[in-house]
Amino acid sequence: MSDFLTRAELLRERGRHEEAVALLHSHLAHHPEDPAAFIELALNRMDIDGQMAQALADAKTATGLIPDAAFPLALQAFILSRLDREKEAVQLADQAIALAPDYAYAWRAKSVALCGLNRWKEAEEAAREALAINPDDEDASNVLSHALRLQNRLDESEDETKRRLSRNPENAFSFANVGWAALQRGKVKEAEDYFKEALRLNPNMNYARNGLKESYRARSAFYRVFLKWSFFQQRLQEKHRTAIFIGIFVSFKVLRNVLENTQPLLLLPLFLIYYIFIFGSWLSTGLANFFLLRDPTARLSLEKAEKIDGAVVGFLFFCGLALLVPGFIWDKDVLMIAGGALMGSAIPASLVFTKSSRIGSILFGSATLLILLLSGIAAWHQYLNPEKPIFEGTGGGILTIAILIAVGITWLPLIPALRKKRD
Repeated sequence: MSDFLTRAELLRERGRHEEAVALLHSHLAHHPEDPAAFIELALNRMDIDGQMAQALADAKTATGLIPDAAFPLALQAFILSRLDREKEAVQLADQAIALAPDYAYAWRAKSVALCGLNRWKEAEEAAREALAINPDDEDASNVLSHALRLQNRLDESEDETKRRLSRNPENAFSFANVGWAALQRGKVKEAEDYFKEALRLNPNMNYARNGLKESYRARSAFYRVFLKWSFFQQRLQEKHRTAIFIGIFVSFKVLRNVLENTQPLLLLPLFLIYYIFIFGSWLSTGLANFFLLRDPTARLSLEKAEKIDGAVVGFLFFCGLALLVPGFIWDKDVLMIAGGALMGSAIPASLVFTKSSRIGSILFGSATLLILLLSGIAAWHQYLNPEKPIFEGTGGGILTIAILIAVGITWLPLIPALRKKRD
């Protein structure tokens, strides 16, 4: 290895990535076709905020310079996984494996990409391949433990983690994995302790920091229920999750028709259960953040955007509930419209502050305001014409549009440009 690469690698290991990039650019000015320099550039840029796309471009350049090498292809796979492009990542990892079947790094890249696609069994198999080639590959062991946990094979996951900790008791990722396993078992306090230990070893580990926040949120009984539901869904493939939601929708329609004619007082509980099941994944984090705002210790773990998210989503949800319930009990249509509007607007509002790109935040924020505006107009029409059913006339048509916006907006986060980047 040349002196400049040795210096660049030392700078990367010390976290001085910008200096390493500057050094590498100076080298490339004189040696513009050095693949090793482009690889080192990609490795550094992976750890610089906002430069993941440039890291991918550098790895692609290295592949073009040495097309028969497996490492640049596997590196591209890792970067693509970080960019939420896991399907492409699997393809490139397979190309790397085809070039070097006994290359553990390529198998690990494939395992990481398969985890991103929730293909847990295949991810497990790829991680085991990596460990069969290199039993000391701690990262592959971490991925294996993660894949086992998401298959609800918690004992096997913990055994793998203990095996790794026996070799390296200072592995922060291992403690974070144990923390997630404890959280999945419902051992909230134990999970907190493991995440804190992981952060002591590596204060910059987002995997552990997010786990600690989840364990704080899990102090809420509501959020613990959501977590169990979330862990269950993670074990399923997309088609199975879709089938479950279709089943919930059909069951809701059937029960609603039955209760309308037999037990109309049960319609409100049915609606609320359906609302939580269908939209819980959007609302749960915001509501949990709202509960954390009341905890003087736990709220310190929240970022500013998460505090705003909790305040806004909590206000819309609980104020809406406070209007909807008495409106239903006293048969006051205006109160029901107002309560439903606030609860409906909580859905896009939950996507504004923490989960979306800048464009997404503007779009979802506009949708929140539009739902409130349209519902306000519908409530005014209802106030002027109290004898009309809610969904009839001009006000009913406007209210229907507001509902369609609230429900339809949940499909937009599937668009990559609207999601917050995992950079």
